Amino acid sequence: MHSVYLIRHGKSELGGADAERGLEPEGHVHAEQIAERLVAVTPPVKALYSSPFRRAGLTMEPLAKRLALPIAVADEFREKTMSDEPIADLKVARQRMWEDFDFRLPGGETNAEAQIRATNALRKIQAAHPDEAVAVVSHGTLMGLILNTYDPSFGYEEWLAITMPHIFRID
Repeated sequence: MHSVYLIRHGKSELGGADAERGLEPEGHVHAEQIAERLVAVTPPVKALYSSPFRRAGLTMEPLAKRLALPIAVADEFREKTMSDEPIADLKVARQRMWEDFDFRLPGGETNAEAQIRATNALRKIQAAHPDEAVAVVSHGTLMGLILNTYDPSFGYEEWLAITMPHIFRID
C-alpha cells in the first residue's frame, strides 16, 4: 500500500445521538477542503472507508463525488465507546485511559480494545489494497489510538492536539 490517509471528520454538530450527529456549516467547508486536498495526491486515492457515524460519512462525501468512488462503511472505525453512564469528569477519565490502556468506564471500551479493533480493520484494508492509496475517515480518539500503534510516543498530549478536521498520512 502506498499510503493511508487517516482523516478526522469535520466540525460536528453537538447534541443528539452520537452516531446521528451531522456537521456544522463549518464542517461542510472542512469536507470540501479535505476533498480538494486529497483529490490531487499522488498516487491517487483508490478506495474510501468511513466510520458508520453520520458526521464521518458526510466528511467523506465530497471526496467520493470528486473521485467517483463508493464509500465503504467500516463499523470498526466507529467512535470509541466511553461509557453507558454519565461521566463526572471527562478530562480526568480520558487522561486515565491514556495512562492505562486497560482502564474501563462502566459499559465502555478500554483504549486497548478500541486500538485493537481499529488497527485490525486498518490491516485488513492494507491487505485488500496492497498497491493503492486509501482514505479512512474516523474519529479523534480512534485515530490517536491507531497512531499510538505505530508510534508509542503518541499519547494524551498528542491526542489533544488532533484538530477537527485533521489528516494524517501513514506510509
